[in-house]
Amino acid sequence: MDKNKVLAIVLIAIICLIAFEEYQLVSLRTEHDKLAAKNAILASKPTEAAYIIFKDGGLVKAKNGLTGEIDFSGIDASTVIQWALDSLTPNRTWVEKVAVVGSFTLSSKIRVSGYTFLDLSQANLTLANNVNDDMIEASGWYFTIAGGTLNGNGANQTKGSVILVKGEAQRFFIGYGMRIFNAAEHGIHLQGEQDKYVGVGVLVDIIIEGCGGSGVLSAAWSADHIFSRLNCGGNGGSGICLSSSGANLIVDSLFWNNFKGVDIYHSMQNVVTGNRIDFNKYGVCIAYGSSENLVIGNELHNNTEQIRVEVDAGNGNIIRENRGYVAENYGTAIFSGDGETTTFPIPHGLSGTPKSWSVEAASADAMGNRYVVANATHLIVTYAFPPPQGNDNVVLVWRAET
Repeated sequence: MDKNKVLAIVLIAIICLIAFEEYQLVSLRTEHDKLAAKNAILASKPTEAAYIIFKDGGLVKAKNGLTGEIDFSGIDASTVIQWALDSLTPNRTWVEKVAVVGSFTLSSKIRVSGYTFLDLSQANLTLANNVNDDMIEASGWYFTIAGGTLNGNGANQTKGSVILVKGEAQRFFIGYGMRIFNAAEHGIHLQGEQDKYVGVGVLVDIIIEGCGGSGVLSAAWSADHIFSRLNCGGNGGSGICLSSSGANLIVDSLFWNNFKGVDIYHSMQNVVTGNRIDFNKYGVCIAYGSSENLVIGNELHNNTEQIRVEVDAGNGNIIRENRGYVAENYGTAIFSGDGETTTFPIPHGLSGTPKSWSVEAASADAMGNRYVVANATHLIVTYAFPPPQGNDNVVLVWRAET
């Protein structure tokens, strides 16, 4: 065959191959673009929300997150939001979401049930005047209330917290960029009842200010919670109060300018660590039968009283390594006897009168019969007979703790 013909055939084959490859590439790109467009459409939906609540002129509307249709509307935001929450799948064992977008005034309490994600990350909610109730009430298993600016309008209420979690409630999350302020009572109130526990909750990333009661109150039949990255200030009660509430962890939080920063009342086996607590009347208060609580590694500054342990507190509370509050100290005190002095005061440097102490003789001339008493500033060692005269001859090794 002619050489030129062979070259022509080869060239045509190469061109055909290139064209086929290009066709395949274009087809793949087209399919990819279709898939990408489909995914973009899916992603543009409000993150799998079953309902999206928004304002359109004078109406509040509930948009179906699957169909895009307006399933319900009205002029009252509380009614529309509650309708959406009540219209989620009955008896579900999976979580469904309602997203609220915009600023709304609530005329009545919103109730959240189990397996519900209430997304308030784009919401600004204010309780109307004279509702005199909680803004949000939640119960059930596996619910989440996330984000939002929540104004309890406490000056125009006689009672009510911004969020009340009531028994039975288990395995829930609250926070994630939430701001709560101006509740008539508490910012968040966790309240169980006998055989209807509030437990295993996580409250995280919340600012709570200006509430009449406590920023957070975990009351009776409420236990086993994590409170983390809370910023609670200017509340009439405590930044956080544990009242008959046990086995909680309070960590990495800021409590400032409250009556009490952290209040532990009739509560057991709680851990308070890694927090900054300042400008409160009482930084930490432990009272009324509270026992086996651990308060360790916190920063306490500018509180009228850094840590207060009431006389009716229980046993086994451990308070250690809190900057601004010295709970234990030890050292060696060296005195020179003069043959006449019987009393030797040792400054202990603690933040209050120690509850236990020991003083041991570490030199021959310090061995005599003696007794020790303590006050807010000193251990006072008194000998039955004065140690003999000498230079640095009375050596005492001591330890004390509040």
